[in-house]
Amino acid sequence: MPRQPLIIQTEGLAYWYLRLNGCFTTRNFVVHPDSGTNQKTDIDVLAVRFPFRGELSGMKDDEFFERCRTQTLVLLAEVKTSRCSLNRSWLNPDSDALERVIRAAGLFPRHEVPPVGASLRKSGQYRSQLYRVSFLALGDERDEDLAATYPEMPQILWPGVLTFIHERFRGFRRQKRSHTQWDGSGQKLWDLSDRTPDAEEFVAAVRVVENGA
Repeated sequence: MPRQPLIIQTEGLAYWYLRLNGCFTTRNFVVHPDSGTNQKTDIDVLAVRFPFRGELSGMKDDEFFERCRTQTLVLLAEVKTSRCSLNRSWLNPDSDALERVIRAAGLFPRHEVPPVGASLRKSGQYRSQLYRVSFLALGDERDEDLAATYPEMPQILWPGVLTFIHERFRGFRRQKRSHTQWDGSGQKLWDLSDRTPDAEEFVAAVRVVENGA
């Protein structure tokens, strides 16, 4: 009988990918308006990674993160089950949703928020001597129009995410075997990697679904 696929929700899988790459994360980061009851916007995962990250001897993070070792990295991640995309409210120049995100997270002094927001809308990134802030799109398919608009913004696909997680768990099994504090998604991914030595089989055994599905 074929084995049932492991069902993982998008935000949970993004969280584990970012966590294993040294990021501190907040899922479902919601920003509210000054008045009214509706949400202003939200970030699926807000992540911060510091430049001197170093966990275990011989451990390297995924390629994108290895290239970002000179500044504190801040990621505003949008996660999808299919094609990569970004939250439209972030890109709307007539909306202050993106600026509210930056202020709510406390990333910069208030007077620096407008140029940071403008840079993100224009290029998908903001860089200074100390910080690199970037949109991040995670999904199952690359969006070429998005890549043309934001060529330096990372689009990371679920097969690559799962391959990285498999390699991390298989490569550092002894060090990471004690993990009773992990959430259910992390425990399930570990258990699957434990009984699936082949990375392609591991990737094929996971079905990524929308949060709440």
